[in-house]
Amino acid sequence: MFLRKHTSAVMFFLGISLAPLLVPDHADAIPAFSRQHKTECSTCHTIYPELNEFGDAFLKNGYVWPHKKGEAAKGTEPAGNEWAAISGLPQQIPISLTASADLAYDEDAADGNKLDLSARSVTLQAGGSFRDLVGFFVTYNLYSQGMQRASALSTPAENTNVPPGNSPDLDELFLVWRQAAGTPVNVKVGRFEPKLSLWKKSNRILPVPSYASTTYRVGLSPFSSDATEDGVELNALLGNRLFVAGGVVDRNGGDRKDGYGHISYKIGGTDLKGQEPEVDLEHDSVWDFLSVTLGGFGYWGQNGEFDANGIAQNVNNFRRIGAEADILYKRLHLKGSGSFGRDSNPDFSVLATSVDSRAYTLEGEYYLGAPVNLVPLFRYEYLNAGYGAIKRFTPALAYAPLQNLRLSLEYTHSIAPEGTGNIAFASIAFSL
Repeated sequence: MFLRKHTSAVMFFLGISLAPLLVPDHADAIPAFSRQHKTECSTCHTIYPELNEFGDAFLKNGYVWPHKKGEAAKGTEPAGNEWAAISGLPQQIPISLTASADLAYDEDAADGNKLDLSARSVTLQAGGSFRDLVGFFVTYNLYSQGMQRASALSTPAENTNVPPGNSPDLDELFLVWRQAAGTPVNVKVGRFEPKLSLWKKSNRILPVPSYASTTYRVGLSPFSSDATEDGVELNALLGNRLFVAGGVVDRNGGDRKDGYGHISYKIGGTDLKGQEPEVDLEHDSVWDFLSVTLGGFGYWGQNGEFDANGIAQNVNNFRRIGAEADILYKRLHLKGSGSFGRDSNPDFSVLATSVDSRAYTLEGEYYLGAPVNLVPLFRYEYLNAGYGAIKRFTPALAYAPLQNLRLSLEYTHSIAPEGTGNIAFASIAFSL
C-alpha cells in the first residue's frame, strides 16, 4: 500500500541510491572539441551538455577558439604541424559519440507499461573548423528508442531531443563561413536550429522534457521553435556584447520561405568574445560576478498537409514572438522564457480555425561545483496551445562523476484539462 501511494518518490530515491553503482570503473574518453583543443570538458560546460559562458562564446565564434582567427595563417601552429596549416584539415578526425539509457515510471502510460527501461539513443557528432575560416557541425541520430514516456495526458513526451522513431536521422549538418569577406557577418548554411532562443535544445542539463516555450506545437502543425530546418542564416557579434541573427528557411511543399530574426544583449560577466571581466579586489563590483542576457525573437512561416505531389494543401500561416532572460550570479543560474503565437489553420482543415498560443518557462539551478559536481534545479512551465492550460512542475538533480558522464533524476507533476499526472525519470548519458 505504501509503495502504491508513493511509487514516484520511491523511484526517485532509489535512483539516487543506485546512481554510484552505474559509474564505470574506468572512463578516459573525451569528446571531439576537447581532444582538438587539448582542454577539459569543463572549459565549455558546467555539467555537459549545458554550456558555460566561454562555451557560449565558442559556439557564437563558429566553433573556433575565441581570438584565434587567422593564427594558423600567420604560422602559429606548433612545429611539425605545418601540413595541417597548409591543408586546412583538422589534425584528428573530429568525431564524438553520445549515448543515453533511461528508466521511466509513468503512472499514466497509455500502453499500461508503467515502468520502462530501454536504451534511449545513440548520436554521432562531428565538429571543428577548416583553417579557422569555416566551422562545421554535424549531428546524426544513429538509433533512438523513440517516444518512451507516452501518456494519456498531454505530457511533454514528444518534445525530446531524439527522433520519434527508430530510423536513423540527420538532425544537423551545416557550415559557418566566419567573418565573411572581412566583415563581422558569419554565414551559416545547411540544416540547423534557427537562432531564436538564447539556448540550443542540445545544450541543456535535462534534455527531457525540454522547455515548453521553445518546443510546443499547435494542432497537427509539426513546427516548433527549436526544430532543425534547412536554411541560410546571417549572424554577427557587434561590439563585444550584442548578437544579432536572421535567416530564411526552405520548407518542403511551400510556395514561399519562412523568415526569422533574433537579437540579444549581455550585461556583465564574460563577454560574447570569451573575455572575462578584470576583477578589482579593492573595488569589486557586483557585475564582476553577475551577468544578465536579454533576448528576443520572431518567426513567420507557412506549412500544410502534403498532397500526392508533395505540395502543401490547406495552408497554415503561423508566427511566434518570444522574449527570454538568462541571469547568472556566481553558481546560481536563472532562466526565463516566454513565447506567443498564432496559427491560422493548425489542423490543416478545409474550414480554417485560427488558434492563439502562449507558453512560459522559469528555471533555477545551482551548481555546487567540484568535487561534488551536482546541480539541483527546479523548472515551472505553463503551456496553452489552444486546447486548455497545462502546468508542469519539475524538480531534478544532475550529477557528473566524470566530465563526460552525466546522471540525472527528475520528477514531473503535470496539471492538464484531462487530469493530473506524475512521471519519475532517471537517465545516464556519456560522450566519447
